[in-house]
Amino acid sequence: MLVSRLARLLRLPVVDVVEDAEDVGHDVLLVPRDTLVGEDMTSRTVFTSSNLLGGRVPHRFIATKAITHGLIDRSATCPAGWSNTMAERLGDAALDGYTAFSIADAIEAGRRLLETGPVRVKDVLAKAGLGQTVVETPEALVAVIADQDEAQIAAFGVVLEENLLGVETYSVGTLSVGGLRISYVGDQRETTDHRGREVYGGSRLRCVRGDLDRLTHLGLTPEAVEAVRCAAVFDDAAQRAYPDLVLTRRNYDVLAGKDARGRRRVGVLEQSWRVGGATGAEIAALEAFAASPALTSVETATVEVYGLADVGPEDVVYFRGEDPKVGPMTKYVTRTA
Repeated sequence: MLVSRLARLLRLPVVDVVEDAEDVGHDVLLVPRDTLVGEDMTSRTVFTSSNLLGGRVPHRFIATKAITHGLIDRSATCPAGWSNTMAERLGDAALDGYTAFSIADAIEAGRRLLETGPVRVKDVLAKAGLGQTVVETPEALVAVIADQDEAQIAAFGVVLEENLLGVETYSVGTLSVGGLRISYVGDQRETTDHRGREVYGGSRLRCVRGDLDRLTHLGLTPEAVEAVRCAAVFDDAAQRAYPDLVLTRRNYDVLAGKDARGRRRVGVLEQSWRVGGATGAEIAALEAFAASPALTSVETATVEVYGLADVGPEDVVYFRGEDPKVGPMTKYVTRTA
């Protein structure tokens, strides 16, 4: 449904699903489910906003949460292609934390962070808020790290960062496709899945034409302004640390909350350089801007419900049925203003 709406907006035909990005030529807009990884490809296709919606990275770990934090020191274990400069450029745009590529480094990173409060251990490949455990003691830390897949840690890393309380998650991003560019800031809602877990339930976005700097015209709250700043710093740091990135859809989850000492903290949690949970709202914004050339901003939202839910007459359903992994779901897009 999302691809069909985008194709209609851009006046492009929808072609058959391709299993391999190598098959895509310059005259096709590729909308991959995941970030493309250069080390897995031999294609010489040059990807731009004209033929890719998403991102292409040179190494697999760059598409994960791993790049949000630095190592415990410059001599720590890390994969080929790792950049130590990204964490240095990030500064306070990320929460206090570390990325580790070995069990020993993960335990050392966790022990350092436990000196100031509870620590969140995060599987860098998990999505929708899953794969995370909060530990408060060295013993709990060791037990959680021991349960991790050592080979996965070596290949992709594991993240350990300060745990915040009373949190709110902002979505900040920009999308460029077919000569159109929008940027947005918004928040996320949580919902309960079929196993009773609190998971991602949708995004509500305030969108403008142009790049991230255009968001300053929206009269945002100070905390939303800080979320946009953190996302912009992360975006710049990533592209400087890994100059071979090709990013046409850049989305950043930014967390705001209080640390163990009661201080208000704001920092980027992770990036999404692929079609994601907010993409339906992004496409709805593109459609609104295309339909009304004088429109300067629009509010759209995606909603994810674990079950077969009814929606409003103006809402656009892009999935209602049985998801093979999580069970019955309804996903839809609505315009709120």
